[in-house]
Amino acid sequence: MKRFFEVTFLIVAIVLVLTLPFLLKVALNTSIPLAAVESSSMIPTLNIGDVVVIVGVNPEDIKVNDIIVYNKVVPNPSPKSVIISLRTPIIHRVIDIVNVEGKIFFITKGDGNIVRDSWYVPEEGVLGKAVMINGYPLRVPYVGYFSLFFHALTKS
Repeated sequence: MKRFFEVTFLIVAIVLVLTLPFLLKVALNTSIPLAAVESSSMIPTLNIGDVVVIVGVNPEDIKVNDIIVYNKVVPNPSPKSVIISLRTPIIHRVIDIVNVEGKIFFITKGDGNIVRDSWYVPEEGVLGKAVMINGYPLRVPYVGYFSLFFHALTKS
């Protein structure tokens, strides 16, 4: 009987681990429900290796001081911007919002950076925003090091 419960527990644990990413994507309404911090640009708010919980958001609901996750935009001479999907998207704070011809752009800055980012983030580049609890992002320290380690292996 004890063996039956051990095997059942193991099967349930494996199923949970395999389905958790999909369940989080659905529950949090974003393609990237967890994001690993890979640079020091958000210290002291977020540290390298933190995993931040991300929720999908309508760009119109993003406010100044929200922490957003986005793919970087590369300037393009054509009228359309090119969104670059990064292995690890950027996690920065919104410091201003501008509306250009009906299109929303976010001006961002890392909390640990002296100057703001040199690019504008168009609304279609936003993947979500950090889940906040009492004004602090919901994060799991150190867990992101595993993700960063595997990303570093695939770059080689």
